[in-house]
Amino acid sequence: MKKTLVALAVLAASGASFAQVTISGKLAMGYQATTIGAVGTSSDSAGFGVETSEIDFAATEDLGGGMKAVAKLALAGADRSGESGSVVGASGNVVSGRDASLALTTSAGVFSLTTARGADYLSGGIAGVGAYYAGFDSKVFNDRSNRDSVTYTVPVGAFALSATYQEASNLLGLGAGTTGAAATTGQSQIGVSATYTQGPVAANFAYYSVNANQGSTYKDESRLAGSYDFGVVKVGLGANVRNSGNAAGGRSTDLLLGIKAPLGALSLGAQFASRKIDDVAFISNTNSAGVKAAQGLGTISGAALEADYALSKRTMLIANYARWTQVVGNDASTQFQLLLSHTF
Repeated sequence: MKKTLVALAVLAASGASFAQVTISGKLAMGYQATTIGAVGTSSDSAGFGVETSEIDFAATEDLGGGMKAVAKLALAGADRSGESGSVVGASGNVVSGRDASLALTTSAGVFSLTTARGADYLSGGIAGVGAYYAGFDSKVFNDRSNRDSVTYTVPVGAFALSATYQEASNLLGLGAGTTGAAATTGQSQIGVSATYTQGPVAANFAYYSVNANQGSTYKDESRLAGSYDFGVVKVGLGANVRNSGNAAGGRSTDLLLGIKAPLGALSLGAQFASRKIDDVAFISNTNSAGVKAAQGLGTISGAALEADYALSKRTMLIANYARWTQVVGNDASTQFQLLLSHTF
C-alpha cells in the first residue's frame, strides 16, 4: 500500500496549489547460491544479503488547463545490483540515486525526461511474465545500462505511440552527453515504438537506430513483445534483433517465452531464453569478474523456474532457479534464490 503525503506548493499570482506526493518501495532479502560455468571449470559463491532495496517518490501536480506535471525519483540501498556503489559490483553500503523522471502531460501528449537503468526488454518486460527475479539480463542477454532519454508519447485509443532520443548516462551531470572527449562521450540512439493495451492483451513494437560514429558495435535494433492473460495462465513471447555495424555483417537474435499460472496465493512461473549470434561475434556481456567479454558465435540459452507465495498483499516468499550459458562453448551457470519480499 502506498502512503500518501500532501505537500503545499506556493505559486505567485495564481495562488496556492497542492502537489500529491506518494512514497513507496520494495525490500527483498534472502539467500543466493551461484555457480559460474567456464570452459572446463567453474566458480561457486553463496550467502545471505539484500537482493532489492529501493524507495520511490512520486509527485503529481495539476497545472490547470488539462496539464499535469509528474516527478519520480528512486533511491537505491545496499543490494546486489551494484547501483548503490560507485561501480558495478562495488560494496553496496551507500544510498544513492537510481531512476528519475520528469513528465509534462498535455492534451497533445506526454513529454518526459528520464534517467534510468531500464529493465531488460525481454525478461523484465511484457514478455517476461514467468520469473521476474531470475531474469536473464547479465546472463543470456546483455546487462542493463543507465540511459538519459527524451521521449514524446501520444495516446491513440488503445495504443501509445512514442518517439525517443537516448544516450548513455554518465556521472558528469548536465551537458556531458554525446560530444567532447572520449571519456565523456555517451552512445546515442533514436527510436520509435507502439504499445497496445486492451483487456488481456499487451503488446509492444520498437525500432532503434544507433549513432555508428560513436563506436557502437551495432547499427540498429528491432523489438517485439506481447502477452495474453488466459485467466488460468498468462503467456508472454518476445524477440529482440540487433544488426552489427561491422562490414562483415553480424546479427544477434534474442527470443523469450514466459509462462505464469496463478494458483490462489501461490503462483508458478517459467521462462525460456535464447540468443543466436550469426556471422560475426560482435556481442559482449559483463562476466562474473565485471569485465565485458565477447559471447562468441553460435547459440546460447537459459531456463528459469520461480514460485511466489503471497503471505499478504505486500509480503511474499519467492524461490527461483535459473540455468544458462553466457558464452558459446562454456559450461552452464546456475543460480538459486530464496527470498522474502515486502513492498510498501
